[in-house]
Amino acid sequence: MELRPEPRLKDYVGDAGMTLPDNWSEYLLDHPLPVRRAIHQGMCRELLSESPDFPRLVGWLRRDPAAASFVLGAAASGQRQRERSAPHSLEHALSLLGSDWARNQLPQLPILENTLTDPGQQLGYLAASSRAMRAARLTETWLIERRETGHDMVSVAALLHNLVELALWRDAPEMARKALVIARKRLIDFNAEHGENNDVERCFSLGRAFEVVLDEAGVELGALERALTERYYLPVMLLSDEASIPVLGVHHQTILVLARRLSFASEFGWYHPVIRRLTIGIAEQLHLSPQAAWRVTVRKVLTDAREFTDIPLYHPGRLLVQHDDGRDLLWPLPADYRLDDDDNGCRASGTARPTAAPTSRGRQLGDTIRQLSRLAGVEEIALYENGESGHSTRRFHWKRNGEMVLPERLALAKSPLLSRLQLRLETLGVDAQNLERLAPHLEPSLGEAAKSGLVIAPLAVDGALISTLFVRGAQGKEQHEILRVLDRA
Repeated sequence: MELRPEPRLKDYVGDAGMTLPDNWSEYLLDHPLPVRRAIHQGMCRELLSESPDFPRLVGWLRRDPAAASFVLGAAASGQRQRERSAPHSLEHALSLLGSDWARNQLPQLPILENTLTDPGQQLGYLAASSRAMRAARLTETWLIERRETGHDMVSVAALLHNLVELALWRDAPEMARKALVIARKRLIDFNAEHGENNDVERCFSLGRAFEVVLDEAGVELGALERALTERYYLPVMLLSDEASIPVLGVHHQTILVLARRLSFASEFGWYHPVIRRLTIGIAEQLHLSPQAAWRVTVRKVLTDAREFTDIPLYHPGRLLVQHDDGRDLLWPLPADYRLDDDDNGCRASGTARPTAAPTSRGRQLGDTIRQLSRLAGVEEIALYENGESGHSTRRFHWKRNGEMVLPERLALAKSPLLSRLQLRLETLGVDAQNLERLAPHLEPSLGEAAKSGLVIAPLAVDGALISTLFVRGAQGKEQHEILRVLDRA
C-alpha cells in the first residue's frame, strides 16, 4: 500500500487578501471586544441598584466572554501594578474593582449589534461566543462531576480561551472564515482517513487553523496570547506562574482542552469518530465509563441548548439526536458562519455505523428493570409517569419481600429536589452520606424511602421527560451498580 504524505496545513489556505490593524496586539489591549446587547442591558439594570448584587452581575458576565475578559483584565492589571496576586475568579475580580468602577466602566463597553453591522460578521462573532460559553459550561460540569470545588477558575479560562478568534471576527472577519474552512476540511479529512482508529491527540484543532492564518499575516499566535495573558490573566496558561492562586493541575488543562475540542467538533453533529474518541478521554478524566460520561455530557448539552434558544444564541444541541443511526449531518450550517456553499459540501462522518436491530423502548425499559431487580440490596422499584396538576402517579411497582414504602402518588410541590432532577434530567443517589442534607427537600414518603437508600432517575425521550424511575434499598457501592445498569439502558 502506498503511503500518502500527511496533508500540509498550507494546502488548505489560499490567498484571501486580508489585513489587520497596525500593531494589532496593542490595538486589542486598547479596544475592548463588543458585548451582546442583552448582556449589556442586563448588567446596566443590575448597576442601577444602590448596592449591586455581585453574584447576579457575575451571572451576566459568565454569559459573554467579551464582558468577562474586560472585568478580569482590569482587575488583573490593577493587581499587577500593586505587585499582588491576580484575581482567580470573576467574583474576586469584581470585589477588587468595586461598585463605582463597575458603574463607570461596564456601561461604556461597545455593544455588538451597534459595532458589527454586517450580518455575516455578526453571526460569526456570535458563533465564537457560543463556542466559548459551551466550553466553559462543559468544563464546569465535568469538574463538578469530579467533586472538585475550584472549578470557577478553570471555567473562566475556558470562557476566555478564544479571545483571538473573537477579535478576528471583529477586525478581520475574512481571516476568521478562512480559519474555519481550514479546520473543518482538515477534521473531515482526518475522520475519513482514520475512522474509528484515529488518535485524538493528532486531531487537527481550530487553534492550529488560526495559528496558520495569523502566521500568514505576520502575527505569531504564541506572542499574541502571551500579551493577552498579561492583561487578561488566562489561568490555564499560567501553570508555572507563581502568581497563580490556586495553581491549576494538569488534569484541569486536559479537561479544558477536551471541552474546547468537543465544543468545536460537535458542530459536525454528535455521531462521528472524533466525538467518540473525545468521550473516551472525558470518561478517563471523570473516572466513569464512556457511556456514563456521554450521559453526563448530553444532559448538560440539552439543558444549555434550551437556555441558548431563549438568549438567543446558536447551540449545536439541536443536532443531537437520540438514535446513533450513522446518519451524516452537514456542517457547518451556512446560516451559522456565512461560508460559501462550496465550503459546506463535506459530510461529517468518515464511516457510517451499521444500524442496530430495532428494540422497542418498552422492552428496553423492561429489561433494565429486570436487571435492577436482581441486584443485591434492591428492595423496591417504582415507575412514575409525568404528573398532572403537580402530581406523579405510579404506573409500575415491584418489591422483593419487605413492606411497600414508595407511595402511589407523588406531590411535586412538596419535593423541590425531585422537580429539579426532572427538569435537568439528572440521576441522583440518596444514601447515608447525603440523606441529612437532601431529605428535607423531598416529600415525607420519599424521605422515608431514602433512609434505606434511594436512586432517582428521570427518563427522557428526545430530551423530553416521560417518567421517573425510583430504586430503593441500595446504598454506597450498591448504588454504583444501579447507575451502571441505567447507563447501559
